[in-house]
This record gives sequence, C-alpha cells and structure tokens, in this order.
Amino acid sequence: MNTSPAASHATPSIPGPSASSAATGSGSFRHPGAGFLASELPCPPGARPVPGHEFFVLTKPGRTLKKYVFIQDDPFLLPKVLDKYLREFGDSTAGINIQPNNQGKRTLVQTAMDLLKMYGPWYFQWKLRNYLFKKLQGKIFNGILGSTKHCYTVAAVAKKYNVPVDYTEDVNSPDFRSMLKSRGVEFIVSISGTMLYKKDLRMQTPFGIVNCHGALLPKYRGLMPSFWTLANDEKWGGSSVHFVDRKLDNGPIVVQEKYRIHSHDTLEDIMSRSKDLAAEAIINCVRLVEAGDPPLMDNPEDQQTHFHMPTKADVDRFKQAGHRFF
Repeated sequence: MNTSPAASHATPSIPGPSASSAATGSGSFRHPGAGFLASELPCPPGARPVPGHEFFVLTKPGRTLKKYVFIQDDPFLLPKVLDKYLREFGDSTAGINIQPNNQGKRTLVQTAMDLLKMYGPWYFQWKLRNYLFKKLQGKIFNGILGSTKHCYTVAAVAKKYNVPVDYTEDVNSPDFRSMLKSRGVEFIVSISGTMLYKKDLRMQTPFGIVNCHGALLPKYRGLMPSFWTLANDEKWGGSSVHFVDRKLDNGPIVVQEKYRIHSHDTLEDIMSRSKDLAAEAIINCVRLVEAGDPPLMDNPEDQQTHFHMPTKADVDRFKQAGHRFF
C-alpha cells in the first residue's frame, strides 16, 4: 500500500542521447515497452529521439504541435475535462475521436451487465438513471436547441470550440490513420480512451501519444484504478500522464499529480477528484512537451501493481471495509 505523497511533477530520469550511447556502447538501448525506436525513424526538425523509446521530443525553445484528442463518450466528468483542455489548446487541436464506453472487446450491453454484476442493482440503477438523464439533457439542450452554454456531452464541448469530431470503430484502421496524416497530427492526447493504440498508429505520431491514467503509476496499472485505490485504503490517489508504448500504462511519465483521500470519501468522490486533477495534469503535460525537452520520469515495471475489473467478491470486501460507492 502506498501511503506517501508522490511528486507533483515528474523529475527527469530518462537519459539524454550521450548518456544512453555511453551506457550501451552503440546507442541501441531499447526500453522493454518499446515496439520500435524513434532513432530508427526520420527526425522532425527541431527535435531529438528519446533514447530507448518510440517518440521524439522537441528541443528548446519548442513550438506548438498539431494535436488530436481521443476521449471516451462519458457524460459525467469528461465534458468538464475536455472543456478545460480545449480552452487552452482548441486552436491547435485538429480533431477529437469520441470512443465508446464499452471496455475492450465487450459490447456496450456486455459492459453494462458486467457493471450490474459488480456494483449490484442499487448503485447500478443510480448510475444508469444519471447517465440517461445527462444524455437526455445533451439531446435537448446541445442537440435540438443547439446550445453550448452548458455542455452535457464531449461532442458539445468540441462544437463549442469549433473542433471537428470523428467517429470510427478502430483508430488503428488505415483510413483513420490516413485522416490523421492529412490533418498533420503530430501529438495525440488520450483522455480515458477505451481502445488500444497499435504500432502503426504510434509510428506515424512523431511526438507520441500520451495517456492520462487515474492513479499514481507505476502502482494501479490496469482497470478501475479509483476503485482499487479506495479499496486498498490508500491515503493518496492521483493522476499520471504518461507516454504510450506497446505495454499497458507503461511508458515514461511526464506529469503526476496527487490528492489526499479521506475516510469519508466515496468512489464517486474519488473519481470526481481524479478527473479534476487529470484536467490540470493534461494541460501541464502539453505545455511541458511543447516547451521542449520535457521532464520524463521512469515508470518501472518492477514496481508496478496491476488490477483487473473487480469481481463481486472484491466489491463485497470493499463494502465490508466500510467503503461506499456514493
């Protein structure tokens, strides 16, 4: 159990080019999560490859990158997160891909049934009622009336900032990747995305893909980090923005923010706090990346903990320990 505060911002620990070459004798060191090396690809102007990793970073003084956002179609907390991001970077964001709520290869119905079994009928019906109500608000106010004064969906937030919205069954498909190339996308931000980002997509995105994970990595990799953070009686939770490679929640960390957990906090409290912090962490990450030579903190596999979707037995233990969903 991690009960000590984590650093608010990552501190540099990924070696520079000369350090890497000295360590390996040839500069060919490859991080275990790297499916390829940026050093094997053409280097963009004003950039350098990060030794052992798949992406380039700008050298100082940096510049504005052409960005793209992957985000889940969630009406609860993500419209606010996206609004904060686009308020800062809407004019340099080429588009937004809205991804379905189902996890992995599960259909939306299968995901809903899994959540019903896990949460039980009381919390599930409360979530479902709130979900349907927010969807209805979005349909009426953002859809029929066309208002973006209050955005109930991530699509409405995109409309507010005049950012195109794209839908696809697979962001790794040749057609979707071709669209990203045609828009000059250099850097991708994933906010609670539900798809895996495969090698070809990562290879064509020179400055990498960053993902926001709701935990203090390397702890709590995997699914439902807010649930497991609370279930394990942690005193601190957090959000980590890290580069994506071929392994889950594995790449180097750019920004890590923490929040305190109190004994009276519910799962809804933890998720809300995590998303609030995520918005600030994502903004800080993009600023650092665009400023050039961003700080990179290691995300060591030998210190990781990895968690799956909670079972009913896990939920029973969660409740027996005095924790509540809402």
